[in-house]
Amino acid sequence: MNLTPSTTASLRALPTLALLALTTGSAAAQSPVDLSLWNAESYPAVATFGAGVWNVAPGGASVTQTVNGQPTMFVSDFAAFNTEIQGQITTGGSDNDFVGFALGFQPGDSTSTMADYLLIDWKAGNQTFTFGTPSCTPGGQARSGLALARVTGIPTADEFWQHADLDASCSPIGQGVTELARGNTLGNTSWTRNTTYTFRFEFTPTNIKVFVDNVLEIDENGTFANGRVAFYNFSQADTRYSAFTVTCLAGWRNYDAGWPGTQGVPGLISSADPVLGTTIDLVCGNSAGHSAFGCLLIGVAPTSQPSGAGGTWLVQATSILPVHPLPTAGASIPIFIPNLPALCGQNYYAQFFHNDAGASHGFSFSPGLEVTLGL
Repeated sequence: MNLTPSTTASLRALPTLALLALTTGSAAAQSPVDLSLWNAESYPAVATFGAGVWNVAPGGASVTQTVNGQPTMFVSDFAAFNTEIQGQITTGGSDNDFVGFALGFQPGDSTSTMADYLLIDWKAGNQTFTFGTPSCTPGGQARSGLALARVTGIPTADEFWQHADLDASCSPIGQGVTELARGNTLGNTSWTRNTTYTFRFEFTPTNIKVFVDNVLEIDENGTFANGRVAFYNFSQADTRYSAFTVTCLAGWRNYDAGWPGTQGVPGLISSADPVLGTTIDLVCGNSAGHSAFGCLLIGVAPTSQPSGAGGTWLVQATSILPVHPLPTAGASIPIFIPNLPALCGQNYYAQFFHNDAGASHGFSFSPGLEVTLGL
């Protein structure tokens, strides 16, 4: 829509104020990963399968897992949401077991019954095996190929091996591994020993994409938990993970439910992903059915505090911008996103409210809007 002259005039300062609400100092648009800052953790040992050993090369550009042992993770120092992660795995050793990654992993998840993360693993060759104490679950077959699974709680080695959620005294239902998808071209294909593969992941709250050597293997929608990136290894010694980079991705989402007025809850959305160097519109709805007076709140953190007017404050506001008049059809507010690498990965938050006689306390509130600047 076209804003009226008075509305446009009252909003001229918005782009500057919105950017001032942001902090700076995030990583550059694409950053090399320093693996010397990562930490290892392994799942409970089973008979003849010891904890993983991760040896980081000088300079932190690569790490090698050297033990033919239990499921083990090498966990990043950064969160995975709204990132593109790329790097290489070089397979080695004399075995044919699992290499891979975890996304959304939290430090301590190997001993947490509340764990909930995604596992991308790749097996070379079908193989049936039964693990020993403390795994009380039955043995079974591990399929060759690339797969995506969801891990909840503390699975046994048998459950990691089979991608299964088994019901046993040491692992009740809900503490296991549930397979979600298999690779488009590698779902039944073994990896090859002494070969380097390039992996790339795009991970958001609602989607995971997995590329191998620039081929899209997995594209899965869902509701996923945030957490760290981790390298995964299960019984595959002498596997090297190297040359990893992380890139921030642009995105936005609504959160919470807002508070209704005459014609429902007023919307607040972004017209597009907030890519550096582009202009987006913040689209503010109008629930009153006629011209109104509104305010846009902008800040760097969400909150959830009673407003005293029916709705809930969803932003720790550092800027409050009047939107007057708010046309019957709502307002589209242009925001320019500078092409500054220091802004990549920054989040900011917004909420809109306006007078509405049909609301319980005279004001309606939009849901919250989280915007992540990126590429």
